[in-house]
Amino acid sequence: MEVVTRFAPSPTGYLHIGGARTAIFNYLFAKKHNGKYLVRIEDTDQKRSTSEAVKAIHDGLNWLKINTNEKIVYQSSRLNSHTKIAYELLDKGCAYKCYLSNDELQDLRIKSRENGIPIKSPWRNKSVNKPDKEFVIRLKMPSEGTTVINDIVQGEISVQNEILDDMVILRSDKTPTYMLSSVVDDYEMAVTHIIRGDDHLNNAFRQIQIIKYMNWKEPYYAHIPLIHGTDGSKLSKRHGATNVFEYHKMGYTSDAMFSYLLQLGWSSSNEDNYEYSKAVELFTLEKINKSPSKFDIKKLNNINSKFLNNMDVNEVYDLICKSFNLNLENTQKNRLKGLLPELLKRVNVYTEIRDDIEWIVNESFICTDNDHQKILNANLTILNEISLLLDSCSWTKDNINSTLKNYIINKNLKFKEIGYPLRLALTGKINSPDLVSVIYELGCTIVTNRLNYQY
Repeated sequence: MEVVTRFAPSPTGYLHIGGARTAIFNYLFAKKHNGKYLVRIEDTDQKRSTSEAVKAIHDGLNWLKINTNEKIVYQSSRLNSHTKIAYELLDKGCAYKCYLSNDELQDLRIKSRENGIPIKSPWRNKSVNKPDKEFVIRLKMPSEGTTVINDIVQGEISVQNEILDDMVILRSDKTPTYMLSSVVDDYEMAVTHIIRGDDHLNNAFRQIQIIKYMNWKEPYYAHIPLIHGTDGSKLSKRHGATNVFEYHKMGYTSDAMFSYLLQLGWSSSNEDNYEYSKAVELFTLEKINKSPSKFDIKKLNNINSKFLNNMDVNEVYDLICKSFNLNLENTQKNRLKGLLPELLKRVNVYTEIRDDIEWIVNESFICTDNDHQKILNANLTILNEISLLLDSCSWTKDNINSTLKNYIINKNLKFKEIGYPLRLALTGKINSPDLVSVIYELGCTIVTNRLNYQY
């Protein structure tokens, strides 16, 4: 059996964190078994589906490097297939035409809620045809017995058939509902494993009836618990951005996000196994947790920081230039690349480096903060003396370090007495990367100019 999975988002909004994780699980499972991973855009809700949402889904999948190698399927192009199956079910006696008016349907819904019974239309057992009256087609759910699903994640789950509504599969305007379209597409796309959020579990008990009536082979199901916030409530914007592509704009790397989303629900004994190359080999549906995961921005920050510090400097440099729209000359480029290892030790996301760009790339940079300038004016003698020493220093990190240490010893000072004004003069900031590295990468000319500037 060739394994075929699918990720089937609805383009009524951005690619949600939970959706991205579902896509990752589908992707990894298919890749591990040398199968196919498909993407199907479920855009049958034309009123709510937008081209912007479709683009957001593609952007998110491309960023996470989990897009499909196959042709992307748009569900709206397959409506004829869905409608055809609706009428086949009708011909089989497994579905029926329901002529309830809106008012009648509303009354039925109220009675259903009040009595705790499923919706069963009075047209269920009638074979009347009314050519001039609008109708929907409802699936005739079995009224006796039990439906059992052996879910790979949830285990064996069953439901009494008598509680299942006779769901609508074809609307009065002859458009199919999601409950029908999804099943037909899964069958005709030869999907073997349906891996999705457990908010679809109730749908599975209804949709599987279509499969049974059509004598199709049942797929394997794996319903994944949803992602919650750290407070245990449903994940929302107050827990952080829920649009996965927003994290790209915020300065997270795709590898870090991939690794973190994989950890939200899948367990492995080794931290390295959450990286792409290992995960493809080791991923199993059986190791998906049964309880909801909690999205923790602090953990994501830690993971992203680790990935940033392990990345090649050139890769991080490219990300920064693209994010900030930088086009640097070689000398500016070399200064930024030289300081990146130190800068990255201090940040969670690469966009936090934005405040450091100016003092690194602008040769004529000066500290403009009035309070800081007062401190610099009070320490002009120290700055000028260190400038003279550095100007005659052989330009290596060891020599720069020795020059600063000897100056402290000779003047009977503490390092903070020279470190504070030096940082302000060179970077305009109270905190900065390692001072020796800053001096070395800026170069002698820039350093002496900034230390001798008259405020």
